[in-house]
Amino acid sequence: MDQNQAIPELPDDSLLDSINKKLEALSSLSKDCCIYKVPERLRRLNPDAYSPRIISIGPLHHGEKELEAMEDHKMRYLKCLVPKTSLSLEGMIEVAKTWEAKARLCYAEDIKLSSNEFVKMLIVDAGFLVELLLRSPDDVDDSMLDRIYGKQKMIVDVNHDIMLLENQLPYFVVKKMFGLLDGGHGRGLPLIPIIHGHFKKYWMSIPSFSTSISDSETCHFVDLLRSIHLPLSLSLPGKSMKMMDSTLSAKVIQNAGVKLKPADSSTPPLDIRFADGVLTIPKIKISDITEALYRNIILFEQCHRLKAYFSDYMMFLSCFVRSPMDAELFIDQGIIVNRRGNAKHIASLFDRVLKETTQTSYSTFYYQTVYDNLQAHCNTTWNKWHAILRRDYFHNPWSIASVVAAVVLLLLTFMQALCSFLAL
Repeated sequence: MDQNQAIPELPDDSLLDSINKKLEALSSLSKDCCIYKVPERLRRLNPDAYSPRIISIGPLHHGEKELEAMEDHKMRYLKCLVPKTSLSLEGMIEVAKTWEAKARLCYAEDIKLSSNEFVKMLIVDAGFLVELLLRSPDDVDDSMLDRIYGKQKMIVDVNHDIMLLENQLPYFVVKKMFGLLDGGHGRGLPLIPIIHGHFKKYWMSIPSFSTSISDSETCHFVDLLRSIHLPLSLSLPGKSMKMMDSTLSAKVIQNAGVKLKPADSSTPPLDIRFADGVLTIPKIKISDITEALYRNIILFEQCHRLKAYFSDYMMFLSCFVRSPMDAELFIDQGIIVNRRGNAKHIASLFDRVLKETTQTSYSTFYYQTVYDNLQAHCNTTWNKWHAILRRDYFHNPWSIASVVAAVVLLLLTFMQALCSFLAL
């Protein structure tokens, strides 16, 4: 043995105990995990898209000072809900205790709340959400003194907050709380259509409802909002992602003869098709919450290792809406319905929501076949010339008349020359 070689020291008991305690304190990983913290690099890009404005739902923002004012309103909603259930508050507490273990496993973070604090949070927040869903602005009058539905700004902020990934309760908790209602207050009704109806009432960007959404597989509100956007049948074969052509844009493909057309209103947003020179895109409705909604759905897809359908949708749109001119073209064709910002804001939207997200070279791209067919169409010489003829010479009746007159004159000149030649 080399005398100069250092003899490793054995760890003393305090160091060993310290490491053991750390190892023992580690929470177990669970397949039920579905609610994640936002990476700070993303939050810095747009804090409002990831952080609640006025209300905390779930443990990740529980107890934050700037959100404390809404705790009283949550309690008032719970107070109104309890008489509508088949249980007393005491009975509700006992039932909620059975939800705790599974609910804790749904969070990627180790939740520091005590058992009593956690159960109280489940009851208050789930009770608030169920009562919120049961109410409607049409049902609220001055006598109810409802500070949420009674103020437009308040309900807008609440709706913004309950669709943030960090601000979620597990869906099963909300469903079980909803299941405690007695027969006269909605018990037995499907919950997912009620949640969808609530969001669609306030946000024009929420698409129509699909009955194919699985109640048992829904993780939370963000997961539900993602599912609503997906095509009924995910039939396009995902292919390995290729390098995108940076020269393609809405204006370029239109100049190559591609017709841009909005899909029927019942078509799910991600169901984009290209056939016979027509690119059919479901309407994209831009409102105040659009960017926050897109960002949280994409973050959930990536954290939860889901197929990146929504991320691919944003990437596909970003390939063609590259400039204000492209955005204006989509607006003129009825594909984008704009309720917020100008064409410049829209042109950068799809790139903004993809910034700092992870794209891997080996991942499949859901729209690769559509993109390849579009690119092939645009690269065909005949399509280019055909589009130029239509654009430059057949875009109005006077141009058509001029071209016809020129062709007739050319034919007459040719015939005159031919007759003169034959007469020789």
